[in-house]
Amino acid sequence: MDKPRLIEADFPIRRVSEESVREKSIRHGHISTLHIWWARRPLAASRATALAALLPDDPARRGELLRLVAEVSPWEVANHPGAQPHPALQKARELIREAFNGRTPKVLDCFAGGGSIPLEALRLGCDAHALEYNPVAVLILKATVDFPER
Repeated sequence: MDKPRLIEADFPIRRVSEESVREKSIRHGHISTLHIWWARRPLAASRATALAALLPDDPARRGELLRLVAEVSPWEVANHPGAQPHPALQKARELIREAFNGRTPKVLDCFAGGGSIPLEALRLGCDAHALEYNPVAVLILKATVDFPER
């Protein structure tokens, strides 16, 4: 992982911001309906930044990679019905595994709070780990990340 990451070179901030704002109005199936958490990060932004941080920058493919980062940000991509993930999310998972030589990368969020970053890292196919010292946040993390996997 010695190559610069995509997020260091560029990021589709306008599109991700628009999706993050739109996500605020979603009330069905969204983790924000589970419990009020004052510092909850938008899932769209968490998913997009995690992907951009995991992918190495490739100036020759930068436009394609930035389009993919923007494509994974809508809620419909995360909440895709059916057994198979959304094609954009599947492509993101493939590129991440390719960037890590076929291995599953580990993602650590040391101050996980409401769990947006670990949840989206899991969605991207990573081995996510979350730490939190606030007991209320720990319970929210369990309900967001641990319990659904069981």
